[in-house]
Amino acid sequence: MNTKATTRDNDALSPLPDDIRADVIKAASDAGIRLADVTDVRLRRGGNSYLSCGERSYALPPITDARFDELIFTLTGGSLYAHADTIREGYINARGVRCGVCGRAALDGGRIREVSGITSVSIRIRRDVPGCADRVHAILRRRLTGVLVYSTPGVGKTTLLRDLIRSLSRDGVQFSVVDCRGELAEACRGTSADVLSDYPKSDGICAAVRSLSPQLIICDELSGREDADAAMYAHSCGVPIVATSHAASVDELKLRAEMASLCDARVFTHLVGLYREVGAVRHIITKT
Repeated sequence: MNTKATTRDNDALSPLPDDIRADVIKAASDAGIRLADVTDVRLRRGGNSYLSCGERSYALPPITDARFDELIFTLTGGSLYAHADTIREGYINARGVRCGVCGRAALDGGRIREVSGITSVSIRIRRDVPGCADRVHAILRRRLTGVLVYSTPGVGKTTLLRDLIRSLSRDGVQFSVVDCRGELAEACRGTSADVLSDYPKSDGICAAVRSLSPQLIICDELSGREDADAAMYAHSCGVPIVATSHAASVDELKLRAEMASLCDARVFTHLVGLYREVGAVRHIITKT
């Protein structure tokens, strides 16, 4: 099985201003690491900025207020307003690259109304790992069924979904992808997937069931009661879901009442845990 990572470095760094991108490339070279091995880039206004490779971090030149303002201008295409909804959720979608952001939240009735004064940007370098979804694909080739992939952040859940999308398309499966953060759509190009872009997950799942007649629905990061209710709705309509969620174990996963209810109802017949090991990701598969 080919599970060698391939990184689209230019794509991942292309949203950055030229000078900051050059700093990242130089820092990687000075540290003696390949740009393809960089896992994320963390940029902070007037503070310490880093690129990371595995569990090690390497310093980047400090970013002045003026350069940081240029960074935000470039990432948003010159319009913070156009990205206000995603910024409230903690990220900017810059040409398909998800850039996490931190700033000052203004609340209205206990909910975030807006985020201003962005102080840091975190870019996770997207990489393709052909074959990483083979074990989940094998489950679905036997029978299209509900599968939940869980792990702590950054282990490879979204990477697995992208690989799975390509594999299912080669099988001729007609499926829908709910892509609320712009991280799956690129993998869907040239495939048999119907893509619901920028939909809230719950709305996208229900729209797919009602209008697209999918054999399967794929979405990333189920969280909260609304998402769980939508997954239960799809299950009750006979449409299985492949989704992901954050958790370090099945026990932790089921501490959330909505996830426990989905498992108890066998919306997911298989739970697939991902665990990072040296040079590899280990899979633990549990049948519900």
